[in-house]
Amino acid sequence: MAHLASLSAIQYELGDLCNIQELDFLANDPEKLQQYKESGLVNYSRSHLPVLDLCYNSLERTLRSSGITRDSIRFLVYVSENATRDYCISIKDINRLLLKLGLTKAMPIGVSLSDCANIITGIQVATSLIASNMAENVLMVCSDKPSRLPGKRKMPHEMSVLSDGAASCLICAPGKGEFDITLIDHKNYPLQWDAAQRDKNVYSVEKFKAIVNVSRKSLRENAIRPDSIGKVITGNYMTPIAKMFVEISGFKAEQGFYDNIARFAHTLAGDILINLKDYMDTGMPAGGEKIFFIVDSYSSCGSMLIEKNKAGA
Repeated sequence: MAHLASLSAIQYELGDLCNIQELDFLANDPEKLQQYKESGLVNYSRSHLPVLDLCYNSLERTLRSSGITRDSIRFLVYVSENATRDYCISIKDINRLLLKLGLTKAMPIGVSLSDCANIITGIQVATSLIASNMAENVLMVCSDKPSRLPGKRKMPHEMSVLSDGAASCLICAPGKGEFDITLIDHKNYPLQWDAAQRDKNVYSVEKFKAIVNVSRKSLRENAIRPDSIGKVITGNYMTPIAKMFVEISGFKAEQGFYDNIARFAHTLAGDILINLKDYMDTGMPAGGEKIFFIVDSYSSCGSMLIEKNKAGA
């Protein structure tokens, strides 16, 4: 299987970890609060920092841990759902961020339309830049802060609780980073969005079909056996939902990584990078271990396969 690019130097920034019982939509609803807790949710992340300060803190750590010069960064892929939030990030804001980081030669690229699956779109863009020899090093950062308006930390369809956070990484040539990216697949299903507006149950069925189609198809077309995968990483939804995503994709539930669901809930697109970082820190994967990712949003689903680089950093 071809190695497309490398992923390395993952870092992240969260806010203060607060108990979900403080949330406005759960504080006066003990029955609903208990349901959330029984589904594995305990804390969420709340930061007083502006979203670009979260980005800066994460990116600064990524740059320092990568060991590369800042002049070698040709692109910064900025991944966020801020277009749907109560704040707006302009090119002026991004330029201030670049200057603060010393990235005077980096071209910014914004990614926002895939919602919680934005991370795979961002990695696809960065990987394409590497594969086309347009860049040797691409920085990517993903950051979101849900609206401060009442009830806005409740994820639609009550799948999780939304948190503040940022995650960043370096994408470089194959063999030069900690993990080689060997597979990326991302599909958009416009009818799924329409179903989401009309009927919650129809939407759920269509979402599950899309996840099965993308993840199982990726495995089948690349002759990958589910039992050859060391860990499966999803977004931090409720634990039963995350386990179901793992199982319908053809894996055993115990192959999934669920540690951060109780710790900080759902940081939108940043979950899978943060989860990978924590998995690395608590149980470093061996050289050659394969890790499979499943991401989804209202209308798109994606999968990615990475392999621990035996010779990488």
